[in-house]
Amino acid sequence: GGARRAPVAVVRPIRCSLEDLYSGARKSASHEGRSFVVDVKPGWKEGTRITFEEAGVCFQLAQEEHPRFSRRGHDLAAVAFCGLLDLLVRGSSHEVRTLDSRTLRVRLPPRRLSVKVSGEGMPLSRPEAGRQRGDLVLNLFADWAVAADQARQWGRTALWVGGALLFFTNTSLFFGLVFAYSFFANANGGRAN
Repeated sequence: GGARRAPVAVVRPIRCSLEDLYSGARKSASHEGRSFVVDVKPGWKEGTRITFEEAGVCFQLAQEEHPRFSRRGHDLAAVAFCGLLDLLVRGSSHEVRTLDSRTLRVRLPPRRLSVKVSGEGMPLSRPEAGRQRGDLVLNLFADWAVAADQARQWGRTALWVGGALLFFTNTSLFFGLVFAYSFFANANGGRAN
């Protein structure tokens, strides 16, 4: 048979800034009086584990919150602000300082709440189809992906509360709406969107 591996008994976090995960970094950590060096590769994600089997320890990357960017996979998102006239008529231009300290000039056309800048996101730890980096998404006023998720969650909550209220106040209308919903959901191939 083969040699038995010692079980990894301890998982320890290693705090990394977004800059560390963008450019790569050398981090040192200790466990039970021993020092370990972890080479963080560009593009690694939070939750990546580095195991030292002989010591029975595993270090897991923990991403620190960043003041300008949030990360979604290989994409970076940032928020900018502009006046109403710029939003509706002129469009707006914004300078974005990247994680490697370059300055990008990003233009948002009028009546657009976000723009994608290709190839300015996080490096891909394994380049795919000629793509080396994710994208940078510049949002006006709010991170619209997060806002949309929150709106969906609140919408579901409102539907549950409204449905319960309708059930107790007008049961026949409640069952009529449930029947209509299930009819249209089935007619739409099982999707109720």
